[in-house]
Amino acid sequence: MIVSSGVLACALLASPAARAARPTAAVAANAPVYGAAVTAARATIASKIVAHGTVTGTVTAIDGSEFIIETIGKRTGVVNALIGAANRVTEEDTRYVYGGGHAQAGIASIGIPGPGYNHHTKGFDCSGSVAAVLAGAGLWQPGTGVPNDAGIIAQLRAEHLIAPGVGKGPVEVTLYDDPGVHIFTSIDGRFFGTSDGGGGGDARGGAGWLDDGAPDASTTSFKKYHLLPSVLTGTTNAGHIIAFQGDELPTPINTLQVNEELKVSYAEERSGNMFATAIAFPGSAEITGTVQSIAADGSSFTIQTSSGTSLTLQTDGLTQLLEGLADGDSAAVTYTTSGSTLTARSVTVTATAPPASSTGTSATGPGFDQPTP
Repeated sequence: MIVSSGVLACALLASPAARAARPTAAVAANAPVYGAAVTAARATIASKIVAHGTVTGTVTAIDGSEFIIETIGKRTGVVNALIGAANRVTEEDTRYVYGGGHAQAGIASIGIPGPGYNHHTKGFDCSGSVAAVLAGAGLWQPGTGVPNDAGIIAQLRAEHLIAPGVGKGPVEVTLYDDPGVHIFTSIDGRFFGTSDGGGGGDARGGAGWLDDGAPDASTTSFKKYHLLPSVLTGTTNAGHIIAFQGDELPTPINTLQVNEELKVSYAEERSGNMFATAIAFPGSAEITGTVQSIAADGSSFTIQTSSGTSLTLQTDGLTQLLEGLADGDSAAVTYTTSGSTLTARSVTVTATAPPASSTGTSATGPGFDQPTP
């Protein structure tokens, strides 16, 4: 792995509050597939697709047309997980990009104008790469925002994960931070980051294991913080962090919810971009029937199956599931079960209700009954 020759203006300057504080994870979902293969438009450039596959994990964040899942890994020690995450980032072999890795922890990004930025190349800067390793060990929420170097230290201290000083003993993890300038880390005595200022590589400066002994680690400009022993002896089952583009899916990804398991079928381009081509909800089931009623606030709806059974399904606040749904429509519903509660995960109208009589009413959405002309 090539490292940079000197500090590359690494520390992302403190930015608006949205970046300065760690945002909460965004919106996940559970086994019929409701997605479809890549669209005809993407099929015309199929030569760019180098792999297809499926993966199951928990949705941690959604940002626009992109969503992120974290797979479940084998339970292992935190230090081993940190080493594994550092290995994965090194293997990605990305170049240094100012602001890279800040939008969503664990995911390389195009960053913001500054060193290494060119509008399209993805990579990490120093704090983005450190956060990626922390996220890979369950010490930072995958897919959430990453502040600057000082913000990372402040957050870890607030969560009682670190304390001032260098780690001691054969099993230790230390963060080295020159506030507002640069941050890197050592894991069991091996240094990791984008650059340590020691001239150990060339200007490409990508994130990875450092190979020059990190001479800056001994300077007074860098403040030292170590992971507490209680953290080091902990275990985690944090797995890989994967970002998918969801704009090829027929159902908007804003109907997904955080912290639920999702099975994703995907196509991977030569560039490394991952496009979700279908999604399924493990453990879910499907029913078909006729819509009997829709709650005025969109919190639930009732469907009658062909056998005459009436089932009430909750929307869990996702009223967008009911857009275009009306009383009397025939619908196919994918749902999950928790105790006695049925929660809709996707709703597809298969036939619209027959026209209402001149004296009747027709539902045009949750809670919106309008007189029929």
